[in-house]
Amino acid sequence: MTAMSAPARAAEAVCPNTFHVLHDDHIGKLKLPEGHYTITLLDDQKHLSCQKAATLFAAFLQDYDGNLPGKWRLKVGAKEFLRGRSGAGFRVAKGAHSGGGGGHHPGRNDRICPGTFQVEHNDHIGRVQFPAGKYTITTLRKGRPTCARASRLFARFLQHPDGRLPDPWQMEARTATFTRGSTNFGFRVKRA
Repeated sequence: MTAMSAPARAAEAVCPNTFHVLHDDHIGKLKLPEGHYTITLLDDQKHLSCQKAATLFAAFLQDYDGNLPGKWRLKVGAKEFLRGRSGAGFRVAKGAHSGGGGGHHPGRNDRICPGTFQVEHNDHIGRVQFPAGKYTITTLRKGRPTCARASRLFARFLQHPDGRLPDPWQMEARTATFTRGSTNFGFRVKRA
């Protein structure tokens, strides 16, 4: 009689640094109050690093509707992000700040424009819907463009429901990011 070995169990790994969510936010139905979050890799053998998980978390925070890119899906109750059925993924949990730079969202405080932009009525630019309400504007680089100019540009772009922005501006629909040409001169808008 031979002994059967138990299947190998996935080992979780807690990332050493925390991720700072700079303001109350949400991803779909998952509410994420401002603060520091620990990131735990669900399977340390699935080739997902802590740095990659932090980068993904920052990107997912731009998907306020909860529709994640690729094969990623969200388990709201567990605060878990899973890549298809591969077993790769990570969990976030509010925790105390730990040193180092695990990540920040949506970037440094000096890139978040003060106040909010009010969309007066349900609107859209191309296929991207902008329901009536308040939006935060975050510049991609400090002062480039200024917050005042980004606000004026967003108002101007809302006048292009067909999605054809004036040259050389373009919009990345998934994250509502507006860039001038292929540079990192631009801004991102997100429902407040």
